[in-house]
Amino acid sequence: MPRENVELFRRALEGYNRRDIGPLLETSHPQAEWYPFTAQVEGDEAYHGHEGLRRWWANVDAAFEEFEASVEDVRDLGDVVLALGHLRARFRSGVSLDTEIGWLTRYRDGLAVWGRAYQSHAEALEAAGLAE
Repeated sequence: MPRENVELFRRALEGYNRRDIGPLLETSHPQAEWYPFTAQVEGDEAYHGHEGLRRWWANVDAAFEEFEASVEDVRDLGDVVLALGHLRARFRSGVSLDTEIGWLTRYRDGLAVWGRAYQSHAEALEAAGLAE
């Protein structure tokens, strides 16, 4: 099933880019734990379950006028998917963001059970035990 996990990740990311939370909820376990890109500045707290994902999504929607995440490298690590990409966004205040982003997502039985977004490729690679 690992290759399917890559497809699940891509499906959720495509929904994110369309501003559609549906694919993220469909590919996440009801008790999933999610640490967003902003976790480090939010006290490193996770969002829990579908309700937590909805709360995170409402925060994203409220903060950003535009956003798009792209992936340049996706690695199938068994039950974990490592993705390295770029995040471009414009806050509703007009401030722009253009930065690296990395994701680690753990899957079980065809659903994401844990995920974390990192503020650099190096951080994501290190967390995956693949520091370059």
